[in-house]
Amino acid sequence: MNITWPQRRLSNRQLAAIPLAIIAVLTISMLVLSVPFSTDFRESGLIIVRGLENVPDAGAVEIAVENLLHYNADVNIVENGFDIGTSNVLGENETLLVKSMFSSRFGIPENSVTVEPRGATITSIYSEQAVRAMVGAFIAMGVIIFITFRRRITVGAILLAVGLDLLGVFGCMALFGVELSLASIAGLLMLIGYTVDTNILLTTRVLKRVGGEPKEQVIGAMRTGLMMSGSTLIPLFAISLLTTAPQLYQLTAVLIFGIIIDIFNTWFLNAAIVMRHAERQRRKEYHVSI
Repeated sequence: MNITWPQRRLSNRQLAAIPLAIIAVLTISMLVLSVPFSTDFRESGLIIVRGLENVPDAGAVEIAVENLLHYNADVNIVENGFDIGTSNVLGENETLLVKSMFSSRFGIPENSVTVEPRGATITSIYSEQAVRAMVGAFIAMGVIIFITFRRRITVGAILLAVGLDLLGVFGCMALFGVELSLASIAGLLMLIGYTVDTNILLTTRVLKRVGGEPKEQVIGAMRTGLMMSGSTLIPLFAISLLTTAPQLYQLTAVLIFGIIIDIFNTWFLNAAIVMRHAERQRRKEYHVSI
């Protein structure tokens, strides 16, 4: 299979149309399904059990609660009892069901069980600070790229690729039900750095290297970029398949989505923009030399 076929055979407009169509589909998915939020960003439930002489097995308790409530539960064993974090706030009927289940199945008195709501880990103030930090990172990144390349088209193309990568990741998270959490935010920040690296590889090869046609320079850079992406995706897929930790799954899922989307945004969309710019610059230089 010739992986460089699209770059060799398709026009710049056709190359750009492919990732834009993918992003459009993922954006619609995000708007229709919406990105699920983890308990880091929303209220959840907390079941507190105390005063036990014999604490039951945590795995058995977790399975029993999840089967009863039909949503995720996380059991934490403490002295003389345990705490259970649930992904949703429990209503009155659910509270009665939980207490009854503990009494009948584990012999725990109902007065030993307390159910209460648990606030979000990240408050609205910290959420605003995180948004400001990401905006500041975009601005700082744009200034550094402009100082390095001194071309507005380069800065715009790289920032466009980063923005579309993030938009596509949110669409995939909505489509596959991956929650937005502290772990997935860490993945998004790591993805920004990865995206900038691949786009700088493309831009440096095409605009800074002397000699050769822009299309051939793009193809050469693409081969290197795809090797980077492939070598990164393999361990991420392995971790995602083997792990049972939700935070690690959320982190790797975001990175996998982002790297796959970045392949299209960098080597199709941004490559088309950079090739068009390089071809125009060469025509200008040719006419000036004449």
